[in-house]
Amino acid sequence: MNRRIAALAIAAVAVLGLTACSGAPASDSSSDKSSSASKEAPKTSEQSVADACKVATDKVSAATSGLQDIDMSKAASDPQGTIDALTTLVDSLGEASDTVTNPEVKAAVSDFHDSYAQLRDVFKKVVVDGDTSAASDISTLTGDLNDSVKALTELCTA
Repeated sequence: MNRRIAALAIAAVAVLGLTACSGAPASDSSSDKSSSASKEAPKTSEQSVADACKVATDKVSAATSGLQDIDMSKAASDPQGTIDALTTLVDSLGEASDTVTNPEVKAAVSDFHDSYAQLRDVFKKVVVDGDTSAASDISTLTGDLNDSVKALTELCTA
């Protein structure tokens, strides 16, 4: 039974990695131009969507790059290590959310952060605490994570 739980958790973490790697919005040249222009113009009290997306994209990309450091072959033998790595990711996404002041982009990054935090908490219940009943929440939370990535991507590539 423990091997089955570990296999489920490993598969779910792999899905997370694929979601994060494919889901981070790419900054486009208009974002770069807006960012450059905002450096020259006087600062206003609110970030533009383009500027906020540039900041968010850079921070989210840096945060999710840490997923590559998770050694999936050790997830079954060191579940707490996997949870610790996911916690580092969640904390970094929280910091990304904190750096964005545009309300629309902040909400999208916060949703992405919250989705990862909830998924990490369910993984902990399953692989560290041995609560197999929590595994049924993984597919719902993975869907929520995909939705948050889609919303952030659509906002930042519009």
